[in-house]
Amino acid sequence: MTIATICFGVLALALWTIIGARIVREPRHTGYGMAILAGIVVTWIFVVLLASALSPESDLADIAVFGPVMLVFVAVFAVSIYLLINAVIVVRREGLRVATLVPAVFGVFLLIVLVATVATAIALVTVDSYTTIALLVPFVVIPIAILVTALFGYTAYALVYSRVGRPMPSDAVIVLGAGLAGDKVTPLLAARIDRGIEMLDAAGGPDHEPLLVMSGGKGSDEVLAEAEAMARYAIDAGVDEHRIVREDTSTTTEENLINSRAALAEIVYPAPSLTVVTSDFHVLRAASLTRRLGLDATVVGAPTARYYVPAGFLREFTACLVHYRRANLILWAAGSCLVWAMLALIWYLSGLQTEVEYAMSW
Repeated sequence: MTIATICFGVLALALWTIIGARIVREPRHTGYGMAILAGIVVTWIFVVLLASALSPESDLADIAVFGPVMLVFVAVFAVSIYLLINAVIVVRREGLRVATLVPAVFGVFLLIVLVATVATAIALVTVDSYTTIALLVPFVVIPIAILVTALFGYTAYALVYSRVGRPMPSDAVIVLGAGLAGDKVTPLLAARIDRGIEMLDAAGGPDHEPLLVMSGGKGSDEVLAEAEAMARYAIDAGVDEHRIVREDTSTTTEENLINSRAALAEIVYPAPSLTVVTSDFHVLRAASLTRRLGLDATVVGAPTARYYVPAGFLREFTACLVHYRRANLILWAAGSCLVWAMLALIWYLSGLQTEVEYAMSW
């Protein structure tokens, strides 16, 4: 076994240990998705090196190298086709809107990524031009790599977080609003309220009755505040009126959380422990918000119609991507500068080699 194999094995073990420990300590961080992907890549390199060391004359190393690569290509292609089919279903059921076209946009994007990856690989192998590479890598390869890595990292950790987050004893259960149909809650919002009512028992105890906060203001196209419609639904479902708090001024998820905390502080809880209920596709971003706002909160998801999950989830990913746009730009700039610096160094060294060869010929 080579030193490189041992080093990557130790590095992989250390990475997974650190990632696991940090997730257990504070799971509400979207950046763990990128860390999980880094752990997978390092583990893959370790497996490739190990296969090469154990069977240098066999095809085991080739399988270790190209097997996962082909699997990723097939998976990306399958996901892109699934998203295109899902977009048709969503549009038929929800109507043609920007939100319902999100799966189609990502499906087309992933297909373009596959084509661009093959074309770029061919260009990098066949083109012997510093200018082409200097433009192709920073303006095509790196942006695509960032977007695809962020998408799959976010997806990976969203799946992990959905199994890590568990209801805890809380002072209050906050249900986040999601729009109305006239003066009635929509099926999506009803699922959130039902889940919130269910969490009242999980968050309470023999001598403790947590409050149920209905959070949602009145939109320009709504006849009353979401909080009021949500409270009526909860009362009809059997929740005592005295346990319901109406927060009817918020218009965004961040305002939902900030204003709900303020409403609870005015009543009895200056620093409440919270269980936040939203739709399952919205859980990770909502959890990340509670962390940034310094809330002692656990976020749980309510079930959503299966056909709508990809559209909702990708919309949340887009919002998260926009929120971290500065970090993504810094990552792109750092990668691009590194590529340009390497190309400049290669060009300079090539020039020196040419001069030496010319001098020696004399």
